[in-house]
Amino acid sequence: MDEKVKKIVLMVLGVAAIVFLILFLTFGLKKKYTPEEFDNVIVEKAKSYFEYNEDELPEKDSVKTLSLQDLETLGIIKSTEKMLSKDASCSGSLIIENNNNYYMYSTNLNCSYLGETYNTNNLKDLLISKKVTSGNGIYQLEDGYYYRGEDVDNYLIFDGILWRITKVNLDGSIRLIEDGRRSSVEWDNSYNADKEYSYGINSYIRNDIGISSSIKQSLDSIYESEDILTNAGKGFIKKTNLCIGKRSENETVNNGSIECSNLLENQYLGLLQLNEYFLASLDSNCTNINSTACINYNYLATLSPYWTLTGNSENTYQVYKIDYTPSSSNASSSAMNRMVINISSNTTVSGEGTEENPYVVSGFDSTLKKF
Repeated sequence: MDEKVKKIVLMVLGVAAIVFLILFLTFGLKKKYTPEEFDNVIVEKAKSYFEYNEDELPEKDSVKTLSLQDLETLGIIKSTEKMLSKDASCSGSLIIENNNNYYMYSTNLNCSYLGETYNTNNLKDLLISKKVTSGNGIYQLEDGYYYRGEDVDNYLIFDGILWRITKVNLDGSIRLIEDGRRSSVEWDNSYNADKEYSYGINSYIRNDIGISSSIKQSLDSIYESEDILTNAGKGFIKKTNLCIGKRSENETVNNGSIECSNLLENQYLGLLQLNEYFLASLDSNCTNINSTACINYNYLATLSPYWTLTGNSENTYQVYKIDYTPSSSNASSSAMNRMVINISSNTTVSGEGTEENPYVVSGFDSTLKKF
């Protein structure tokens, strides 16, 4: 065999060896995951499985929990011994929620790795563990845990939007108000017969004729499209009863009983109730819309100006808006419609909740949308 042929043979063998090595490294070695990586892998593999097995998903407004053993039996994952890194072990489950036929996937894992523990960071449990009895923070009140004060670590990024956490509800769902700025809208622009002009009507929905206010129509449109909330995001949003009762300007009862005297059931998007603004202030002199002290120690005062859900019971055309302090304004005037939503008690997060390092809901990145 001459030298030229030898060189060609050696080159071919060399290329074959490199290709074999690449294939071996790619397919011959099974990747092992840390518990944190394993957490993400479970969700992605489950999504891929149920994309082709939709009949196994939970029914509308129900929850399905699958243990790691269940996932292995279904072929969604291999055994944890084969998937986890050396010295790592995990127990727990995958949770799938069907919220209005949009799906949410979350995990509840308890793991150990190299002498350290890794537990899924459940947002509800995390917030409740930070309960305070004085100063800025989250307080336990009669109907849940409320953030109160001005300098509170309640920033959260969810579905590309910056939110502020206002409350952990009694059922464990977490209440959020939109923090980002969007265009101002009218609360309602209907012709008002009492005023003989288009000042609007201050009923969120007119049950007598089944007509919604302009702002409810706006919120419904947001939910029904994907321009602002994605379908993946809607999987986290729980339906709730909106408190649409009206209150007078001098009312000082702020426990929500006035607002919740009239309920609109099974809604997904809403606005802030006026009493929630008062509860957020740490100033004891904050009692009603005439209390300038409400601006003190109140993070909800800094999001101004925006509409509340609450109409003025003393007339048919004014609604309360927040512009640092509350005021009773014509429904046909403009302010931002800061969405309020309630997300699942199974929501998990990363981050610290600060303005610099907000909580980020698992399954979403920290990139903010531009509207």
